[in-house]
Amino acid sequence: MASADGAAAVEGMPVVSAEVLRELKDPLIIDARDPEEVTERKGGPPLEGSINVPFNMDGAQQSDRPTSASDYVAKLEAAKALPAEKNAAIITHCGAGWRGGKVCAVIASLGYTNVHNGGGPDNIRGARG
Repeated sequence: MASADGAAAVEGMPVVSAEVLRELKDPLIIDARDPEEVTERKGGPPLEGSINVPFNMDGAQQSDRPTSASDYVAKLEAAKALPAEKNAAIITHCGAGWRGGKVCAVIASLGYTNVHNGGGPDNIRGARG
């Protein structure tokens, strides 16, 4: 499926194990949920210190408006969400991991080497304590 700009939809990465999440030191956490999902606590309450950069474009579901990698890179840049260090620990998530996996893939495509799909906030909270 192609996005509105004709680019291929982003393929996601799987949710990593609790052990991997637990071992990360001071990770940056990127929450890919839409603002109303954060408010409604879909997948759990927001994680302290996380940065909300929604994967969906203008709240449209992926089936209606797939987000391309370039769409999301622009959102990350506008939010100034990414660290300068390419080996910085990064955890991505949404409500359950589908969009979080796509965000993980986009960030990895930018050369980040320590980026992981955490699934949802409750999964990350359970793994990290």
